[in-house]
Amino acid sequence: MRIETHVRQQAKLDLSGSVAPFELKLPDMPASVWASPDLLRSRFHLEAARFFECESVLAVTGIESGISALARLFQTWYGSMRVVLAEPSFDQWDKRFRRANHVVLDWPVDLVLEGDIPECDVVVLGRPVNPTCQMISIQQIKPLARKLREQGGWLILDEAYLDWTGEESYASFIEAEPAIVLRSVAPFSGLAGANLAFVCGPKAVCTALLNEVGTQAVSSPQWWLALQYFAAEDWRAEQLIRLDAVCTRLESIWRVRLGEHIQIHKGGYFISFAHPNNEQWAADLEHVGILVRAYPTEDSILRCGAPKSEADWTRLENAVKSLSD
Repeated sequence: MRIETHVRQQAKLDLSGSVAPFELKLPDMPASVWASPDLLRSRFHLEAARFFECESVLAVTGIESGISALARLFQTWYGSMRVVLAEPSFDQWDKRFRRANHVVLDWPVDLVLEGDIPECDVVVLGRPVNPTCQMISIQQIKPLARKLREQGGWLILDEAYLDWTGEESYASFIEAEPAIVLRSVAPFSGLAGANLAFVCGPKAVCTALLNEVGTQAVSSPQWWLALQYFAAEDWRAEQLIRLDAVCTRLESIWRVRLGEHIQIHKGGYFISFAHPNNEQWAADLEHVGILVRAYPTEDSILRCGAPKSEADWTRLENAVKSLSD
């Protein structure tokens, strides 16, 4: 006799990403959107200039697309460049600039801000830094942007996670002190599949990037989505309140395990902290079906995103309590 045993496993709870657990509520998209790309594109440029307070804004199909386009453009303009990544940083900066045959140097963000930077042509700086949530002020950025342009180089600011901070974007300062700024829709909107980002920069850069990515890279529905995102001012204010509450709840769950002496950083869509047990804790959580992000840095940083349902909040809380010291 054959006896079959069916083991029901819990679905994976993926908290390793960095997207808000609350989505921007969108109206039904009119069918006419598909037939109106030129009109939507014109409206986008007007509204983007207002939203970012920047004359030249290019829409691209996701932050990674923007990074790749910049890497290829710089190779076309300058050949192989020396690129300093202020670490920690989004790993796609390293991968895609290397793929375009640039020389990439990892350099601690604190040294970059102190001006202790190796000879280079480009500096890439997260604002805020992911995953430490370190915020870099406009006053710190301006002299770095000015110095690089005087030397014929560029400062690139990755502001993909800026929205939750409520801080002013550097995009509005580009005309005075040129730099290149990348923004993203997905993290703050909670629309993980949006695949829509923006490059703000001097007109010459955005025009050249448009030639690089092509005029048909962004679809009519994406133009429409961008306009909904720009117009959602009341929702944005409410989202900031929701995200603050989420981070406070995440902090309280992990505080039971960490105690009062470990600093917990709030990242809007996640919290992060340094602890010597982080890699083991990430592995233990994965064993029970919960995915978090452990960064194998000198400080060993763990990033934990926010669940969407009460059942998943309870599941996370119980799992964290069960972690060993």
